[in-house]
Amino acid sequence: MEEKEFDKNLKKIITSQERKLQKKYLRSIEASLINTNNSKKFNWLIAASIGLFIGLGSYLFLFNNSLSNEEIYNTHFSPYANVVEPIVRDKVNLSKKAEAFSLYERGEYKKAIKSFNLLSDKDSINTATLNFYKANTYIKLNEFEKAKNLFHKVIESNSKEWKQESMWYLALIAIKLNNIDTAKTHLQNLQKQNKQAFKTEEIKTILSNLK
Repeated sequence: MEEKEFDKNLKKIITSQERKLQKKYLRSIEASLINTNNSKKFNWLIAASIGLFIGLGSYLFLFNNSLSNEEIYNTHFSPYANVVEPIVRDKVNLSKKAEAFSLYERGEYKKAIKSFNLLSDKDSINTATLNFYKANTYIKLNEFEKAKNLFHKVIESNSKEWKQESMWYLALIAIKLNNIDTAKTHLQNLQKQNKQAFKTEEIKTILSNLK
């Protein structure tokens, strides 16, 4: 377990430092070339530098692309933050909606889904928002089919809220379940309609790493 966590952390470090290392290496090579007068030594240094740089680039490329689909999912998934019902700590008499979101925030997902299932429009929450958070809760409970059905309902609803976010989570579920063609379709569709730069860099990264 510790070795797996170490490998995961190492990959993140190498990914974040890759460009800095390459730029630093190029600068050092440039400085060496400037200070080199002997033509044979100059040519040898060029050849060695090119070979080393290609080798370094290949290594980093392979290392960065060695993430499994499970690791991609774990890296990018987190349940959507509660932006609907601000929770007042130590408040005794919570509304049904506040109680549901309080349980959600605390990670008590089995209790949260029961509370969410008791809510309706009468509790000052629209159907799309309720379905979106219920779907997030079902993901945490590993009930992916229920989550997928709710995300699809959000996308197909008349509400303008949560559509891109739902497509994002459908892609992550597909990755989790190794349905890679489906994941790519969701991500590519999200790219096409993504006018507000929603998860732009994450989408590019995932598409380049999916196997």
